[in-house]
Formats: sequence, structure tokens, C-alpha cells
Amino acid sequence: MYSIEQFGAVSNGTTLATKAIQSAIDTCHANGGGRVLIPSGTYLTGSLFLKSNVELHLEHGAMLKASTDLSDYNAADAYAQNFGSVSEEWMAKHLIIAVECQNVALTGDGVVDGSGDFFFEEPKFYPEHAWMSGYAWRNGISFARDKTLLRPGQVVCMIECENVTVTGITIQNSPCWSLFLHGCEQVTVRGIKVLNPAYFGNSDGIDIDCCRYVTVSDCIIRTGDDAIAIRCDSKKLKKPCPCEYVTISNCTLSASACGIRVGVGYGVIRHVRVFGITIENAGYGINYITSYSARGCAEIEDVNFSDISIYNAGFPIQIKGEVGAVRNISLENIRAYTLGGVRLVASGACDISRVRMRDLDIHLIPDSLPLDEHRLQIRGDALLHLQGVHDVCLNGVRIDVTPELLLSWKTALSQTECTNVQMKNCSLPTI
Repeated sequence: MYSIEQFGAVSNGTTLATKAIQSAIDTCHANGGGRVLIPSGTYLTGSLFLKSNVELHLEHGAMLKASTDLSDYNAADAYAQNFGSVSEEWMAKHLIIAVECQNVALTGDGVVDGSGDFFFEEPKFYPEHAWMSGYAWRNGISFARDKTLLRPGQVVCMIECENVTVTGITIQNSPCWSLFLHGCEQVTVRGIKVLNPAYFGNSDGIDIDCCRYVTVSDCIIRTGDDAIAIRCDSKKLKKPCPCEYVTISNCTLSASACGIRVGVGYGVIRHVRVFGITIENAGYGINYITSYSARGCAEIEDVNFSDISIYNAGFPIQIKGEVGAVRNISLENIRAYTLGGVRLVASGACDISRVRMRDLDIHLIPDSLPLDEHRLQIRGDALLHLQGVHDVCLNGVRIDVTPELLLSWKTALSQTECTNVQMKNCSLPTI
């Protein structure tokens, strides 16, 4: 075991410990691997690069506190797969990075704090945008305080690594995505917490991008964007691959955007199981979407949800695309309390087909905001809206709404340009 205090790290929260921590990691790696210990205390640090066969372990009471000086972070060209997003106001700078490593781990009961409160402005509302209409980001949204230097990117990045373990830790106060897994294989994420304010934009909990053989379980995520995102953006990877063989289970999620989002990128997402999940406060509980802001063309197949509870969300389920495809999916045993209904919408060249929904209980709840013309356009007129979808089987879909709430809806079911839609044992209100 290699304690960072043996390498000169000081736990006063103000003395930069980057060199000492990196020296401990490098020495551990050079000696064949083992555990690098972060003892109890607060350690200020810039970017750290994990190495193969090294476990970075944060003991109870330990905190790695991200520096607020951007010069303490990695250069944009530190590794070939690195990227930032000027449009989303974050840079290609990260706190904990592992690139092309084997047998790498981040474990313990300690905390990784991204210092997001320093980098974010105060939350604001943008009601003119469809993405903020009282259904998502109901607490407002924050972007970079400094519009020139922007803010750091993902807090923990595992890039094209094999045999990755992340367990026990808490990631909080993230200036961007909290845990980013890109092009990795054989990944275990278990028992972690992600705790970010509900207004931190782009502060995703866990992003699983072009990864294979992944399990995520027993996590608690409360964040200001997507709680868990399953992506297929392979263009920066040295070895592009599908995002496949992913299992997510027994997690509690709270988000301002999507509880779980599937899609975005120019690749394939397939063979995914999500079950035993509780979601609250999301704009969309479950969201399949093939592209984002006209970027991407995801091919989504065999991605299935079961045993899901959704509370106080904007919409329970959305499946949407203008390009790409969503095929051979199932959603079963889902109970949701939401402001809006279920939407399956294929337009353009998108193929949404062979969709199975069974035992869905949707309960409409009162809206605290007035339903103006803009919000009504975003919400739609139908409790169950199907457009351009094919070979859809709805079995035991029940939508419950009080007479008072029903007054704002024009129809229970809207179905246009669809083929082979079967409905069995369904219960929709009469309007």
C-alpha cells in the first residue's frame, strides 16, 4: 500500500497535492501495482492520471477537492481521445483520468468534489426553449460563470480501459459529467453516490459510452442533468465499438433532464437490461432518443426496461427520432406519476418498430405552473401519442387522470402514420 502522505501530500485543503498523489500512483504502477491510499482529510488536487494495476482508494473521511485554477488541469491534447464542448461551455480538462489502462480501480468511502460551485453561475430560467418549459430543469439551469475560460469537463474519465472498478465513492459538486466511461470493457460500478445540485447543467451522473460488458448497481444519483446516459459516440475512440451488454439495476435516481437516456452518437446501442430503478423529478423518466440537436444517428436495439417506478416527472416514457432506429425493445411493469403522457414519435428516416409495452400504470398529477400555449405545445394534446411507429404491442397500459386534469387534454390516444399497433387489456380515459 502506498499512502499519499508518504509522498508529501498535506490534508489542509489548500496546499496543492497533485504532484504527491501522482508520484504515489506512478510508484505503485512501477512496482507492479497495488493500492494508493488517500487517508482521511481534504486534499486539493489538479488532474491525476491513473495507471494500470492501480487502485486509488479513498478511506472514510477522505476528500479529493478539485482545484479552481484551470492551469492545474491536463492539456487539451493530453490524450488523443480527449474532447470538450464550447457550445455547452466546458473544457477538455478533467480531475481523475485513466487512458488505455488495465485493471484500474477507484474505491472507498471517500468523496471526490469537483468544485462545481466555483465554476457555475447562478441558475436561470429559459422558458422560450423546448428543453425548459416546466417539464425539465424546474429549478432553473446554470452554465459556466466565466464565458471565456469556461469550466472543467468530466470529473472522472475512464477511456478505453479494461477491467474497470468504481465502488463506494461519492462524486459531488461536479462541473460537468461526473463519471464518464468511454470505450471501456469489463466495467463494474457499484454502490457509488453522485450528489449535484438540481440546476447544474451537464452534470450527468454516469455516462456509459461505447462500452461493453458493464454492470451498474446499487447507486444513488441526484443530479442536474441526466442521471444515467447510455451513448454510442465513438468518433474520438481509437477502437470504435458498440455500446452493448450493459446491465443497470437497483439504483435510485433524481435528475433535472432524463432519469435514464438511451441514445446520442453515431453508433450502435444494444443488449441492455435496466431493472429495479426508482426515478424522481426527471423531465423524462425513460428517454430513447437517436440524435441530439441534429447531431448523431444512433441505432438502438434490444434495450429493455422492467420494474421501474417514476415519481413527479415531466413525462414517463419518450421514444423519439428523426434518423437512426429504435427496434426490438420492451418496457414492462412501470408505474409513473407524471405531468405528461407517453410519446412514441418517429419522423424523417427514423425507424421505430417492434416495441412492446406491458403493465404500464401512468397516473397524471397536477401541474404547479400554468399551461400556456408554449407549454401545451411541448406537452401535446394526447395522453398516448403514437406517430410513424410500426409493430407496436401495448398490453395492460393504463392511464389514470382525474376529471379536473382531463379537461386540458383533447384526446386519450393519437395515432398517425402507424402500422400494426395492437392494444390488449388497455385502459384509457374517455374524452
